[in-house]
Amino acid sequence: MRWLGRWLLRATGPVVLVFLLVRVVDYGELRDIVREIDIVWALLALAMVQLLMLTRTYRWIDIHQLFGLPRASFGYQLRLSYATMLATLVLPQIVNPFSRFVLLLQDGYQAKRAAPASVLEKLLDLVAFVTFGLYGSIVLASTFGGLVWWAVGAIVLAIGLGLAAYAGRSYVGRLVAALLPKLPVVGGETADSVLGAFRELRALNAQAAARMLAWSLVVALVQATVLYFLARSLHVDLSYPFMVAVWGVVALTMLLPLSVNGIGTREAVLVVAFSAADRSTDAAVALGLMVLIVVAVGSSPGAIEWLRRFFVSRDPGVPAGTQETAPAAASSPAHPQGEQSR
Repeated sequence: MRWLGRWLLRATGPVVLVFLLVRVVDYGELRDIVREIDIVWALLALAMVQLLMLTRTYRWIDIHQLFGLPRASFGYQLRLSYATMLATLVLPQIVNPFSRFVLLLQDGYQAKRAAPASVLEKLLDLVAFVTFGLYGSIVLASTFGGLVWWAVGAIVLAIGLGLAAYAGRSYVGRLVAALLPKLPVVGGETADSVLGAFRELRALNAQAAARMLAWSLVVALVQATVLYFLARSLHVDLSYPFMVAVWGVVALTMLLPLSVNGIGTREAVLVVAFSAADRSTDAAVALGLMVLIVVAVGSSPGAIEWLRRFFVSRDPGVPAGTQETAPAAASSPAHPQGEQSR
């Protein structure tokens, strides 16, 4: 029953999208907008999706070093980035970062290293989304009413929950350690080894944390730039800071369990923002749908990786039972080297 309730809640976004398509969109105007797409700007947006793949890849190369995961080739990391980006189209935002965790385990990486690495990626994305969301809610406060205070309240709540989690870190660590070994892909990892890896997550030094945060802010900015380029392809002449703010509000909605990959909620935010800026609401809906199309096209090479894994259980270039390396979390980390292979 609880499972059904969660999925009904996630259906809110698609229901909103259907409402917009049925009651708001003028299909004659929408057809004219699509016919006049500026291909150059659309291709630039597609190029930014590739840049998004690269930035996420380099961030994971750095995360590998921090947590003592054996280094993989740049090509391997890039393939996983494509595969996990494609997964975001069907998985809820709250869980899609852990698709990479499953792939790493499938390739023989140790859960005690891969688990805290995946948690760190999720936390970094959360911080970046909240940061851009706060910027967006402040810039668009007049458009979205009291959203700025909601955003500030959400940040205060997140900080409070973070402090509470840190205060009860021993309990949280034991809980995670008890759950992970029960996953079929984890195998025989001991609770103590998983707990030890999470202690390393808490031991990240300031330099490593700042570098990881910088990677994540760049990732978020690239995502906002994709939205801006696509808006220009539809001849919507809104400024870059405005579109970054709009993306920030979209990012906040993606943290809520109301949709899958922002479907519906993204279009609703765009409609409200475009209407306030005296722009076409049909262009707003078209922009939201184009985001899905461009991300799907840009991450389409990931389908090859998923198909290969359907027929081959693990990457042949990653031997099972890989030797762990000394984590760099508690020491001065070196600069990530993307081309170095294991």
